[in-house]
Amino acid sequence: APVAEMKLPVKPDQIPQLAPRFGRYLRQDRAAWPEIIDAAGWLRGELGVSESLWAHACHVMGRERAAIALAIVSAKPEADFSRGPGAYFAGMVRKHEAGHLNLAGSLWALREATWGTGRPNFVRV
Repeated sequence: APVAEMKLPVKPDQIPQLAPRFGRYLRQDRAAWPEIIDAAGWLRGELGVSESLWAHACHVMGRERAAIALAIVSAKPEADFSRGPGAYFAGMVRKHEAGHLNLAGSLWALREATWGTGRPNFVRV
């Protein structure tokens, strides 16, 4: 199925809860996908993701999935990156292109780290 038709592994209003750095770029608490994508466009600069890499990620992954990947990167501690968050994001895009990116699994790990395993309303994929 085309990327746009595939079910997304997270609700947009969960993104700022899982990735608090999104909050400073959102105007409201309950954000929809357009606001999350706009916020990601601003946050990407803070994380060292070039405009061209962001555009490429949006093209090959779909804008929502690119924003989800950026959220995952933004929530990781700096010590997790050997070459910085921008390089990590680039690696996620390459994995997606090769068919090896498990975005849902990465989100699940982030949810467990943030909320523990008992949190209701997870979107399973």
